[in-house]
Amino acid sequence: MPTLTPADVHNVGFSRPPIGKRGYNEEEVDQFLDLIEVELSRLIEENSDLQQRVSELTTELDEAQNSVAAAQQEVDAARSDAEAARAAAAKASVAASPAAPAPAPAASSTPGDVETNLKAAHILGMAQEMADRLTGDAHREADEMLSSARSEADRMVTEANDTADRRMNETEAAIAHMEAEAERKHTEVMATINQQRSVLEGRIDQLRTFERQYRARLQDLLEGQLADLRGSNIGDSFSNN
Repeated sequence: MPTLTPADVHNVGFSRPPIGKRGYNEEEVDQFLDLIEVELSRLIEENSDLQQRVSELTTELDEAQNSVAAAQQEVDAARSDAEAARAAAAKASVAASPAAPAPAPAASSTPGDVETNLKAAHILGMAQEMADRLTGDAHREADEMLSSARSEADRMVTEANDTADRRMNETEAAIAHMEAEAERKHTEVMATINQQRSVLEGRIDQLRTFERQYRARLQDLLEGQLADLRGSNIGDSFSNN
């Protein structure tokens, strides 16, 4: 579908209607086209701003998704560390458990080793708890960031669409109003022209009637004077004889 630009509206030209045919007032059409050109320029500029804002929101959403991905990587790393800590804790627990009785009188580990293993198990348990807490916090923060970014993007897109629709409806209403006003003025002008034409035709008929009457009176006058001249000439002839 061809795109209408302000330059197209500015450069448009209309041929004059044939004489006697109905047409719009040229000055009013030019004023109407000027209004359309201004409104179209404003709508194009506003649409460009809205597209730029949508692009910015898309970039922000991409950044939020990247942040979520990075947070997920941190979660995965923390989970791996937690698994490693859990495995180490299990080994420490096994090492700290009492050994099975052996025939030999000697013990398999010293009291110092048992205490060390118990401390290691305690530290690893705390590390596991911290890893789980960090994992939950990272998941929660990532979900909140993604949800907030999506909500903001949806809100801005909806607002932009609503604004564009409202502006378009206002423009269409303004155009319809101007067209109706132009039609009304054209009707008034044509009514005035027809009224003036009727008046002029009546005066023309009066002038034609006056002309016929004047010609008739003039002809009667000339014929009367001619008859008087003829009668005078005949009287002179009798007198001379």
